[in-house]
Amino acid sequence: MLNLPSTVLVNRVMPKKAFYEHLKTTTAIKEQFVQQIERIEMVASIKEASIHIPSDKDVAEIDILALYLKGSDVPREAIELIARSIANKLLFVCLSEESCKLLVRRDRLYETEWMSTDGTKLELEGSTLGEIWDSLTSQVVFGNPGTVDLSGRLERKRRAEALRLELTQVEKKRQSEKQIRKRNALFDRKRAIEAELSRLEGES
Repeated sequence: MLNLPSTVLVNRVMPKKAFYEHLKTTTAIKEQFVQQIERIEMVASIKEASIHIPSDKDVAEIDILALYLKGSDVPREAIELIARSIANKLLFVCLSEESCKLLVRRDRLYETEWMSTDGTKLELEGSTLGEIWDSLTSQVVFGNPGTVDLSGRLERKRRAEALRLELTQVEKKRQSEKQIRKRNALFDRKRAIEAELSRLEGES
């Protein structure tokens, strides 16, 4: 799975109950574990002993967890709970039939689109585990392993997403607004948002 080196592979089943019975959670999140997740498996453990690449002060180990789903609904709240309960950096692989989706949690949860399981691969690039973690994040969020200005790229992505949401709201308000003055102000805001989005896309 994911074209990972054999030295990092673990393939160990993790009991679901360990997460929702022994951690503070809600009924809704417990239901995600029970109703949406068939099983959880630790696919790989990327650490100095398994890959002979040094850790750094922020990243000592990266674990890859596979969530075998009962359908195509992604249990995001359950994933958030798992991410908060394990100290290591985590990359999640949600599997449904012949498709998979990759997720990582940084300041929030990021995810890919659904992809063919057979064609999905990860590259372990970097001279430290911290660099590998950044590269894995970049592969999930941006589709490439590059780590140059990752923090800036993530911030621009967050800003662009917020602007697209605002643009949708502005266009909706403008369609229903009766007053010419307010419609013109909304049009000006629409143009300003589009200009900033264009700038952000040029910097990506």
